Amino acid sequence: FIALDPSPQHQTLVFLEDIAQIAQQAQQMKLAALGRLTAGIAHEIRNPLGAISHAAQLLRESEELNSADQRLTQIIQDHSQRMNRVIENVLQMSRRQQTVAQRLDLKPWLQQFVTEIREAATERQQIHLNIGPGDFKTLMDPDQLHQIIDNLIRNAWRHSAQNHDLAQVWLELFIDPDSQLPILEVLDDGAGVTPDHQAQLFEPFFTTSHQGTGLGLYLSRELCESNQARLDFKPRQGGGCFRITFAHGRKQS
Repeated sequence: FIALDPSPQHQTLVFLEDIAQIAQQAQQMKLAALGRLTAGIAHEIRNPLGAISHAAQLLRESEELNSADQRLTQIIQDHSQRMNRVIENVLQMSRRQQTVAQRLDLKPWLQQFVTEIREAATERQQIHLNIGPGDFKTLMDPDQLHQIIDNLIRNAWRHSAQNHDLAQVWLELFIDPDSQLPILEVLDDGAGVTPDHQAQLFEPFFTTSHQGTGLGLYLSRELCESNQARLDFKPRQGGGCFRITFAHGRKQS
C-alpha cells in the first residue's frame, strides 16, 4: 500500500502480486533435487545393498547355522529385497513411468502384510487390525502398496513412541458408506499434527524429525495417486490418522 500525494480524497495505490508462479518454481526445484537424490540412491545404495543380500545368502547356506540364525539371515534377505523395491519405485516415479496396477483383494493381502510386520516388530511395537464387512477388491500395485503402508505404520510407531512406552498403531479397513470405495485408515496415539504442519505434511523434504528425510509421506501420496488412490491426513483427538481411499476394483475401458 502506497499513499499518493496528499489530497482531499486520501487516495492509496494498492499493488497485488500473484505468488503462484514463485511457489511453482520452488516446487520444481524440490522435484529437481528429488531427481538428483534418486540418482544417488541408485549408485550409492544399490551396490552395497546387493553385497549385503549376497553375503546373507552365502551365510544361510552354511551348515553350521542353526534354524534361528538361518531365520535371521532370511530376514536380512527379505528386507534387502524390500529396500531394492523401494529404490525401484522411487526411480520409477522420478522417470514418471505409468504404474501397472493389478486386481487386488485388500483383505487377505492386508492380513498377510500385518503378519509379516508383526514378525519383524520389537517387543515395544504393536499393530492392531480391524476389517469390516464388504468387498475390498481394488486396482493397485502390491509392491507400491507395501511401501506406502510400511511407511505409514513406521511413521505412526515413531509418533506413538514419543508419548508412550508401547508404540501402537491401528489399521481400520472398511467400505465408505457414501462412495462404496475401500478405505484404509492408519491411526496412532501420538501427539498428533499441529494445524500449521498439516498443510505441509505431503511436501517433499518437509519433516519435523531431525532423522527424517521428508520424503516418506510425499512418496506415499505420489504412489497412491499413480494407482488412482488418494492419501489424506484426518485430524482427530488423541493422535493422527492417515486415510487411503482406494479405487474401484475394475479396470477402466
